[in-house]
Amino acid sequence: MPRIRANKISWIVFSSMIISVSFCWTVSADMVDRIVAIVNDDVVTLVQLNKETSPYIKNIGSSEYSAEKKKEMVQTINKKILNALVDQSLTQQEAKKYHINVSDIEIDNAVENVKSSRSLTQEEFEKALEKEGLILKEYRENVKKQILQAKLINHAVKSKVIITESEIKKSYEANMEKYSGKKKYHLRNILMGNEDEIKEVKKKLDKNKKFIFLAKKYSIASNASDSGDLGTFDISNFSKNIKDSISTLNKGEYTNGISTAQGFQIFYVEDIVIEGVKTLDQAYDEIHATLYNEQVEKNFKTWLESLKKKAHIKIML
Repeated sequence: MPRIRANKISWIVFSSMIISVSFCWTVSADMVDRIVAIVNDDVVTLVQLNKETSPYIKNIGSSEYSAEKKKEMVQTINKKILNALVDQSLTQQEAKKYHINVSDIEIDNAVENVKSSRSLTQEEFEKALEKEGLILKEYRENVKKQILQAKLINHAVKSKVIITESEIKKSYEANMEKYSGKKKYHLRNILMGNEDEIKEVKKKLDKNKKFIFLAKKYSIASNASDSGDLGTFDISNFSKNIKDSISTLNKGEYTNGISTAQGFQIFYVEDIVIEGVKTLDQAYDEIHATLYNEQVEKNFKTWLESLKKKAHIKIML
């Protein structure tokens, strides 16, 4: 059953559309148009709204939801996308206010990047647009809007975001578990067919007999010729009884005989390693990027809300 994702439609969604042929719609030529929103001196029309909602409405129509549920979902989609169009109009107006422009070269480069990423010739690209109900001129205009908005967010939001070293350090310390790495065990084992046999081997180990020699001599496992070498593991996915027995061991120690599906086993810890450890310096760029993106998103929402408070907005849907 199709899932209709409407809860996160925002200007940010619109700005990401530059990398795909996402403005896909078909609108009846005789559709009656009307204004559905006024945004300062700009308007949003019903035709504009229907163009954006068309793919979602089609998904709803082909779903197995009840007629009542479909109606409710269509209303939600219309509301969400109309709000997004209002946001888009506000940002376009702000771009004009700051004299932010987009050159033909920038549009050309963006279009070429899309073609290159999809390995399309110009002819193939235009045919792909045609299948989506677009002509090249319309697509280039959509790309222009997205570049303009990306420049605006750089000017109005990103340029004002500063992440301090103390913030990075605080985030590192708060997420030490993430950067402290994972403990892994290099294990060997001895596998025997019954409990009495494994107990006899355990007695020999307790008398300081070398594990590697006993594994090679007594183990019935296929890795006996390798002195019972199993490899290195994160034991978190092991069965509880094996995990509990191994987790208390240090390097060079071994378990008691353990009953397993394969038989009775003794596990030996050849080594304990910590993988994925990151110092503050090593994690610095990663943390900075995370904090930066979080702050940009937060600041963008605040900035957009401030625009709305100062704007004259009237919804007529």
